[in-house]
Amino acid sequence: MQLEYILGHVSVGVAILDSTSLHIRDINPYMLALLGESWCHQDVRGYRVDEVVPEAVRKVALPCLHSVAETGQRVEYTEVPYEGFLEVRGRTYWRVSIERLPASELQGAHSLEALSLEEKPEYVLLVLIEDVTDTVRSRLHLNAIHYISSAIAAPTSLPLVLERILQALHEMVGSRRCAIFLIDHTVPSTEARISGYEEFQRTLPDQPRTATVAVHKGIHPTSQDWHPPINKRILLGRVVKEKRTLIITDTSTTPNIDLPFLDEDGLPYRPGSVLCVPIFEPRPTGGFSRTYNRPKEHTAAADTVLGTIEVYHYRARGFPAEEVKLLEQFAQQAGMAIQHVRLLSSIDRWARVARRNAHQKENVMQAIPDGVVIYDPRWRVADTNHAARQLFGWSDDVIGLPIFQALARSKAIFQSELAHIPASIAELEQRALSGQADEFKMIGADGQPYTMRCSYAPIRDDVGDIFAFILLYHDVTESVAARERIEAEVVARTAELAQRNQALQQAQAEQELSNARTALLLERLPSGVIQVSVEDATITIINYLATQLLQSMGATLEPLDDPEEARKNAIGKNIRQVLHSINLYNSSGALIPFEEQPLYKALIHGQASEAELHMTKSDGQTIYLLVNAAPLRGPDATITSAILVIQETTRIKALERAREDFFTTMAHELKTPLANIRAHLSALLARDLQWTSEEQFDFLQTADEQVERLVGMINHFLDASRVEAGALRLELEPIFIPELLEDLQDRLEALISSAHCGLDIVLPPQLPAVLGDYELIMSVLTNLLSNAFRYAPEGDSVQLAAEPVFAAQDHQITGVTLSVTDRGPGMSLEQQMAIFTRFSTFAAMSRPSVDRPGQPAVERRRRTSRWSPATGLGLYISRGIVEAHGSKLLLKSSPGKGAIFAFTLPVFVSPYPVMRS
Repeated sequence: MQLEYILGHVSVGVAILDSTSLHIRDINPYMLALLGESWCHQDVRGYRVDEVVPEAVRKVALPCLHSVAETGQRVEYTEVPYEGFLEVRGRTYWRVSIERLPASELQGAHSLEALSLEEKPEYVLLVLIEDVTDTVRSRLHLNAIHYISSAIAAPTSLPLVLERILQALHEMVGSRRCAIFLIDHTVPSTEARISGYEEFQRTLPDQPRTATVAVHKGIHPTSQDWHPPINKRILLGRVVKEKRTLIITDTSTTPNIDLPFLDEDGLPYRPGSVLCVPIFEPRPTGGFSRTYNRPKEHTAAADTVLGTIEVYHYRARGFPAEEVKLLEQFAQQAGMAIQHVRLLSSIDRWARVARRNAHQKENVMQAIPDGVVIYDPRWRVADTNHAARQLFGWSDDVIGLPIFQALARSKAIFQSELAHIPASIAELEQRALSGQADEFKMIGADGQPYTMRCSYAPIRDDVGDIFAFILLYHDVTESVAARERIEAEVVARTAELAQRNQALQQAQAEQELSNARTALLLERLPSGVIQVSVEDATITIINYLATQLLQSMGATLEPLDDPEEARKNAIGKNIRQVLHSINLYNSSGALIPFEEQPLYKALIHGQASEAELHMTKSDGQTIYLLVNAAPLRGPDATITSAILVIQETTRIKALERAREDFFTTMAHELKTPLANIRAHLSALLARDLQWTSEEQFDFLQTADEQVERLVGMINHFLDASRVEAGALRLELEPIFIPELLEDLQDRLEALISSAHCGLDIVLPPQLPAVLGDYELIMSVLTNLLSNAFRYAPEGDSVQLAAEPVFAAQDHQITGVTLSVTDRGPGMSLEQQMAIFTRFSTFAAMSRPSVDRPGQPAVERRRRTSRWSPATGLGLYISRGIVEAHGSKLLLKSSPGKGAIFAFTLPVFVSPYPVMRS
C-alpha cells in the first residue's frame, strides 16, 4: 500500500507490463497522464502497449521492450528527445529505463495479486520514465551560449552566430523550419551617433526599407532570396511598429500577411503557424569613469529592431511559453552579434574619420563665421576661433582660463540681458546637457551693437563620456530686428484681424439668425413655397406645406408617409418632372399648359403673375389653388431663379359657396313671409275692397304668424352667432324627462301628423331629474326630430329614447342619454363631417327627392313650413347647445342604414340633504 501511494504521487512514470504479451498490468497516474487525450482518463490496465501509445512512440518502444523481455538485460536511455508535446512544451527530453523482473518480487501490485496462478506471468517488465527536459535544456543552452560567444569573438561572426542560433533552436525545441530576418542597411545607435550616420540619414530622401533572409532552415528555394519591403504585410514590419513578440497560431486567419514558403519535398507550402520574436539592439550597461552623468536618451537605445527570429510549422498549432522564452533569449544573442560585427567593421572608418577631423579641425574652426569657444570638462578655455576673438577682443592668453575669468578679460560690454546667462558652472552644465540656448544683446569689442544667440553642446567620446563643451555665438542682430518688426506688425495685424473676426462673427450670427427666421417663416407660412433654379429648372428650396400640397395633387414625391423626408428628396428634382402628371384648369375649365402657368413666365420671361387654378383628384375631389410666381434676379439683373407660392383655396371656395347659399337661403326665407305680410296688409289697405271683420282678422292673424316666423328665423341666426362666439347663456334647472318628452310631443303634434310618420318614445320606468336649460334642450330635440321626420320614409316611425348612464365604480346613475333614431337614407363619413358646420347646405342638397317612395305629396309639403329650404344652422346650433351643457352631440350613421343622434345630460344633484323617514 505504501508503494502504491508513493507511485501515485511521484513525478516519475511507472508501468508494469506482461513480458510475454506486453499487456499493461499496472500504471501510475503520472505515466497515465503522458498518454494521448483519448487514454489519459481511462483505466488502461489489460490493454497492450501498442494499443495505447502513439504510433511514433510505438515504432521505437516495441523493439526495445521485446529485446529486454527476451534477453533480460536492463536498458536505460538518459536523454531521449520527444516531440509529442510540441504545442504545449516544445521538444522534451526523457530518461527511460526498462527492466525485466520476476512477478513474485512485485508483491504490492494489486493488478498482479488479483490474477489467478494460471494467469499470473512469470516475468514482468518495469518501465520507468522521468522528465529531464529542464536539465538537458540548461546544458544545451549553456553550450549554445558558449558556441555563440566564441563565434562573436571572430571577425566574421554574424553568419556563424545566426547559424548556431538556429541549430540550438532545433536541438532544444525541435524547430526544423525557421529563419532569421534582418533589416537591410541598419547601423547600431552607438556607431550612428559617433559617425554622424543619423545626421546623414536625415539628409537622404525617404527610401523604402527592405529585409533579408539572413539564415534559414527548411525554407523553399523560392523564398531564400526574398527581400520584402518592411510594411504591415510582413511580420518584421509589424514587429518594428509594435516592439513585441507575435504569435499566429493559424495563418489562414491572416491571409494579408506575406510569409516565406516552406520546403515540402521540393514544393512550396505556406506555413500553418508562426512564432516571430524581435531582435532588439542591445542596451549599453555600465557606468562612467568621470562624475558626469550620461543623458537619459543616450543610456539605452529606444528599442531599435534589427530583425526577427521566426519559427514555422506546417499545420496550425500553439507555441508553449518555454519555447517563446528560449527564442527571446537567443534573439538577445543575435542582437549582440549584429552590433559586435558592425562595430568591428566600422572601427577603421571611425579611425579614418578621426584623423580627417583632426586635420580639418583647424580649418573648420577658422572657416566658421560664428564665434566658437571650446571648453574642457572643467570649463576652461581650450580653443577659440578667429570670430570669437574678434567678438570678445581676446588674445591667445585666454587659453586655459576659466570661463568667467575669460569673460572678465573681454572688451565686450554686456547689457542687462546678461542676467539671463548662467552664473555658475552647474547651471552651464545643465544648459549644455539639455541643449538650451540664450539670446542677449551686447556691444562687441569693435564697438558695434550685436544680438547674439549662444548655444551650448557637450562633446562625448566613443563610450559616451563628456570631454569638452562647445559654445557657439551666432550673430542674429538682423534677424532679431526683422523679427521685432514682424512681431510689431503681427500685433497690429492681430488686433485688426480680431476686430474683423468679431465683425465677421457678428455678421455670421446675424446671417444665421436671418436664415433661422427665414426657415421658420417658410415652415410657418400657410402657403407652399418653392424656389426653382433657372439654369436647370431644379428645386432648390421647398417647404413642408408645398410638399404636402404637391403630394395631395398627385405628384410623385416619395416617401408618401414621411413628408419631411419627401421634402428633402424633392430638392434637386426637375420641376417639370414633378408637375408633369398634374393637369391644372382655369376658372372656365380650360386646361392650362405649363408654358402658360405663372412659374414658366417667371423663369423664362421674368414676369410676376398670379392665377386661380384648380384640379380634380382621382377620387373626384376638386382642389382650388391660388398660384403666384415671381423672378429673382442677380446683381447683373439676370434671372437666377423663381419663387412659386401655392395657396390652397378649396376651403375658402367652399366657404364662399356656403356664404352665397346662406344669403340666398336667408333672402328666400325672409322674402316669403315678408311678401305674405305685404300682400295681406295691401289687401287690408285697399280702399276699393270691403272685408268683413272675420276676413280682416284672418288677414291680420296670417300676417302675425309670418311676423312670428321672421322673428324665429332671426333668433335662429342670432343663436348661431352666440354659439360661434361662445356667448350662449344657460338657465340651468332640474328637468324631469317624462314631463319634457310629454311637452315635446304636444309641441310637435302638428309636425307629426303632417309628416305621416309615427313617434315612438322609449322611456324607462324611473329616471332621475337632469340638469339643463329646459327651452334650449327642447329646441335641440325639436331640431333632431324635425330632421328625423324629414328623412324618415312615409309611414315609418322615429324613435325618441331615454337611457340611464351608470358609473363604473358604484353603479350609480350619473346621467341620462337622449337619442333620436330614424331609418332614413343615412350619411357617408364625409357627409357626417360636414353636417355640423355652420351654413352647411347638406340638408338642402341631400333632401329626399320628390319622387322617392314614401315622401308626402307636393300639396302637403307646400302647406307645411317644415319643408322650407334648410339654412344649415340647426345642427350647428344644436351641437353648440349640447357642448354648452358639457356634453357632446354624437352621430352614428352609414349609407342606407338611417341615423342616430344622441347626447347625455348630467343628473341633477340637490344642494339640500334628502330627508328619509
